[in-house]
Amino acid sequence: MSHWMFHCDDVSQKISQSMDTVLPFNQRMAVWMHLLMCRYCYRFRQQLMMLRRMSRAVGNGSTCAQAEDMLSHAAKERMKKKLDASS
Repeated sequence: MSHWMFHCDDVSQKISQSMDTVLPFNQRMAVWMHLLMCRYCYRFRQQLMMLRRMSRAVGNGSTCAQAEDMLSHAAKERMKKKLDASS
């Protein structure tokens, strides 16, 4: 692996960091290159973005039901199965 490529651990840290600050250009490009190749990190980023949108919606006066509408049908089904299995 080339020296400019991040590992998944590094990418998850950079994704989280990018929620609070703007990453330097070279780091943003390295993260995006990794995201193009790694579906797991891409999915992690999507999940963080969803949580951010839902948190902002609830923080802006939306109800939990309105925030729940942001979830895809597949995500709701996965959550329901997990909850049913844990009962």
